[in-house]
Amino acid sequence: MTKTPSNSSIGLSKLDRRIAVAPMMDWTDRHCRFFLRGFSPTVLLYTEMINARAVVRGDRARLLAFDPEEHPLALQLGGSEPAELAAAARAGEEAGYDEINLNCGHTLGHALGLEHELR
Repeated sequence: MTKTPSNSSIGLSKLDRRIAVAPMMDWTDRHCRFFLRGFSPTVLLYTEMINARAVVRGDRARLLAFDPEEHPLALQLGGSEPAELAAAARAGEEAGYDEINLNCGHTLGHALGLEHELR
């Protein structure tokens, strides 16, 4: 993972939000984002929703890895524990994401439609 300062070339105030590619689980992975970047160098792209707990307890470097060519890039974190969301958001900021988007109150099981199986 290459760390690029979040406001080095684009700057938060200069993010063009007229068009953005929404975060989609199992779709907006690194390969998809690289492909989409070819259509516009300035459109805001999002990661897939990444579980905050996985970032805090798992392989942070692998989960937060991206190519500098993907900028501007927003990290979407999902979770229901405020402390985990905060820690994962700090990790995303340190990794160089241009924006952190929180999907609060949703467990990974809920996002995958497995809530009934997890009870």
